[in-house]
Amino acid sequence: MKKKIFLVCFICLMSGCSTAFREELINTQEEIPKERLPQQNFTYPYKGSSRTDVGYLKRSSNQNYTLYVLEGYEFTEEEPRKDVIYNKKNDALWMRIEVFPSNKSVEELKKETKDILRAGFSEVAFLDTHLIHHSLEIEAAYKASDDKSNAYGFLVRKQNQHPTFRLTIFAPKSERDLTPFLEMARTLQNA
Repeated sequence: MKKKIFLVCFICLMSGCSTAFREELINTQEEIPKERLPQQNFTYPYKGSSRTDVGYLKRSSNQNYTLYVLEGYEFTEEEPRKDVIYNKKNDALWMRIEVFPSNKSVEELKKETKDILRAGFSEVAFLDTHLIHHSLEIEAAYKASDDKSNAYGFLVRKQNQHPTFRLTIFAPKSERDLTPFLEMARTLQNA
């Protein structure tokens, strides 16, 4: 396969094919989905150091996507169009995943995300999306809290193999590092 692609690229360069055709060929190569292994190692920053965990490929028949769930976490289909991943040692630390069709308005999703957080918390604050996770295209981020817990709402923009989705993460006040959840969310792809 690589030899054929190289040969086509070489012929294009030598014969003076248009730049648009060459760019289309390159973009097509990037869109070829890679086979996802049943398990994979993930190394990510965690509480000031580096951590490596095994992730297991899970499929949501509820929302038609796959993602890797890290060891120590459990994936479950909560209700129609909503799935949950929770920490097995502390079920107060959990994340809801909601996938949306591409025609859903981003402005409507932002409003819904704030409303979800307001339903359980009085104050909702906007978070700077550039400080959250470099591998996710986060469109909007919010945080709400009370005396015992924090809740976060992240709206993630459609990108390459993954659809637009919302993460709602609930965590005890003592847990400030959401990296494992964001690392799992980074692997979400259309099935």
